[in-house]
Amino acid sequence: MPNGGSDCCGSCWFNRSNGGKRGTVNFNRNIPSHCEIRQLDIPNPFWTYCANHPYRRIERDPIPIGPVYVHGADDTREFWQPSPDTEEIRLHLLDLVRSPEKHPDGYPFYSPHPHMLAIEQLVDFGDLRVVEALEDLAQRDEAEEAPSSLLELIETLREKLSP
Repeated sequence: MPNGGSDCCGSCWFNRSNGGKRGTVNFNRNIPSHCEIRQLDIPNPFWTYCANHPYRRIERDPIPIGPVYVHGADDTREFWQPSPDTEEIRLHLLDLVRSPEKHPDGYPFYSPHPHMLAIEQLVDFGDLRVVEALEDLAQRDEAEEAPSSLLELIETLREKLSP
């Protein structure tokens, strides 16, 4: 069975073909692949990926994070479908930005940490609340001083998203 990475839709619990379970052993070729959380038909499930895969989101996370990618040239992942955009999704992304430590990434290959994907997605949505969420993160009590890279990101996003 061809496979462009073990974090593909062919092994995801959100793929209807897997009956709510993770792992390729559960894949049923008689059921068309369909992402239950994105309402998206998946034509090539063993070469399609997103940040909600159980290897990336160890805790079952049914709210879409970021876009969907397909296997591209030179073993890269290329953008295929945008993230759905609802207020529920945006609020979840803001939670990811504010609390990255509550959202570990179990599969550190090929794509950014869910925290960074959440920031990118909120910027793509043009949601100014991402700046506030990052400011909340920077002002945490446990951090004596926010890293300069975080402060630079906040300033860059503030300028980019200003009306």
